Amino acid sequence: MRIGIIKLSALGDIIVAMSFLPALKEKFHCQIDWFVDTRFEGILQNCPYISNLYSLPLKGANWQSLKESIALLRGLERYDLIIDMQGLLKSGILGKMIKSKVFRGFDFFSIKERWVSLFYNQKVSIAYEENILKRNAKILDLDLVLQRNQAFGYTFQAQERMAKLLGGENKKVLLVLEASKRQKMYPINAYAKLCELCKEEAITFFILWHSHFKEAQELSWQKNTKLLPKLSLDEIKALINQVDLVIGGDTGITHLAWAMQKPSITLYGNTPLKRFELKGEKNFSISGNPYANYDKRDFSIQRIDPKQIMQLLKEALR
Repeated sequence: MRIGIIKLSALGDIIVAMSFLPALKEKFHCQIDWFVDTRFEGILQNCPYISNLYSLPLKGANWQSLKESIALLRGLERYDLIIDMQGLLKSGILGKMIKSKVFRGFDFFSIKERWVSLFYNQKVSIAYEENILKRNAKILDLDLVLQRNQAFGYTFQAQERMAKLLGGENKKVLLVLEASKRQKMYPINAYAKLCELCKEEAITFFILWHSHFKEAQELSWQKNTKLLPKLSLDEIKALINQVDLVIGGDTGITHLAWAMQKPSITLYGNTPLKRFELKGEKNFSISGNPYANYDKRDFSIQRIDPKQIMQLLKEALR
C-alpha cells in the first residue's frame, strides 16, 4: 500500500503529524511519502518511516519552479491513498494533481477553508476546535497510542556537534525564545527572572534563537546561561535529544520536545490550551489566558509567573 501525506507547514503542525508515523506504518504496513514546503524539509529528513520526501518551493516560488513542481506531482505513480492533513486551498490543489485511488481530507464542517472539502472523495468529520492530536488521529484512521519519539532522525555529525556544545554535568534546560508570532513569545525579562530564581540550582540554561539575536544575547548575560549558535533543524533534533528539559511558547521546537518524549513546559498566550495542549508524563503546560481565542491583541503569555515555571521545572527534572 502506498500512502502520500500532504502536510506542507507549519513546523509545529508537521512535528505533531510526524509523531503518528510509527503507528501508521505498523497498522497499514505501507510505503509513506510526504509532501512538504521546502522551508520545513529539514525536520522530516532522516525520518526512518518516510520513503520519499517531496520538497516543494512554495513560498516565493517563481513560474519556472511552479511548473517543475506541477510536472513532478503529475508524473508520480498512482497512490492508494493521499491524505491532506493541511486542509487549505493550496494543499487541496496539490493533492488533486497527484494520481490516487482515494483522496482523503476533512469534511465541510471540520475544516478552516471549507470549500476545499469538495476536492476529497473520502471525507472525515471532527470538530475544528477539537484537540490537534485527536484531529490528526482521525484523519489518519489511528488511535492515540503513539511511539512518537521514533520518527525523528538526525545525522551523526549533528549529534557530535551538540554533545560538544552542551558539555558539563549540570542539568541542561533549553529556552526557546522565539515563535511565529510575538503573542506566543515569553518575554526576555521573564526568562531572566526564571534564570535568577534557579541560580542556586545545578542547571545550565541554553538559549536557542533564530532571528532575535540581540534579545538572546541580552538573556545570555545571566551567569547560568549559555548562548547557542544558530542551528539547523538537523542539529536542533539532536539538541532536543540531549537536553533534560525544554521551555518555550506554543511553537514547533517546544512541541518537538513532546514528540521526542523529552520533558517540556509549554507556555500559552493567545492560543487555546484545550486545542493545542500536548500531554505527557513530564510535559507540562501553562496558559496566561484560559479563554484565549487567537486575539492578536492578546499578550497574556506575559502574565505567566516565572515562579510557576520554576516549580514545574523542578518537578520535570526529578
